[in-house]
Amino acid sequence: MYIGFELEHYKSFEMISDAAIEDYRKRAHDVTVNDLADYVIGQIENKDVIDAKELALTIFPQQHAHVFLSHSHRDEREAIEFALSLEKRGVKVFVDSCVWGYVGKLQLKVNEYYSDKEEKEGVTNFSYDKCSEVAASLYLMLNEELHCMIDASECFIFFNTKNSISIKGHEGFAVGDRTLSPWIYSELAFSAKTRYHKLTRKRLPRGIVATLESHQEHKALGSAAFAFEIINKHLPKLTGEELKSLAKNTAHEGAFWLDALYYEYDLEAQFKDSCNASLLKIA
Repeated sequence: MYIGFELEHYKSFEMISDAAIEDYRKRAHDVTVNDLADYVIGQIENKDVIDAKELALTIFPQQHAHVFLSHSHRDEREAIEFALSLEKRGVKVFVDSCVWGYVGKLQLKVNEYYSDKEEKEGVTNFSYDKCSEVAASLYLMLNEELHCMIDASECFIFFNTKNSISIKGHEGFAVGDRTLSPWIYSELAFSAKTRYHKLTRKRLPRGIVATLESHQEHKALGSAAFAFEIINKHLPKLTGEELKSLAKNTAHEGAFWLDALYYEYDLEAQFKDSCNASLLKIA
């Protein structure tokens, strides 16, 4: 990871059809659930053991994304729209919910084969202990590989929305906002602690950034839930309008598009300053 920022008030760059969104979602679902469940069950049949690393490589076929996008599953449509818009500009995006959003379905498929079960009055009851073992292993493996993806990506972007930050700090908590998503909590916490790599790729020279033209109120929860700290002090802020403006005006593509973004809003200096300030507070 080289840089990160927080995107507030996302604005779409252009019209992306519902069909394109659904096709993206379906491709992610087929890889994550159907093909992967067959792979897992095959490993169980042949070895009675799952190789976690091989399993992770099957889940994460896109190993060289420019951008890791951390967001709420409720904002998945906007996240996919954002990813498709950036892909049109040569920037590859890893949409996290297209993996962890389907892990529950994957777990169910594995449990249907692997866990002890009992059919009673049309309802399937699984062995609690076996299901817990499967869930713990899948979630630990997935969390580790998400961290690896953040580390390998050049840019980490957090979608700050009313869905990702569900509880504001003044609502019963001493300090800071809270999220109900353990995935967002884990990704933000890791992004604050990961190694920051220097860029070795070819850079867009500064000074020639050519252009084409010169809170949702928290409601009572139906069941117990954990509220996790939002760890975002190290991330500079960028608005959806600012990002849309760059997308509209710059002619660059791929990694140079990211350079244009960094230069236009001085994100590299802001990110460095934010990280240093966070470290000082910790110290």
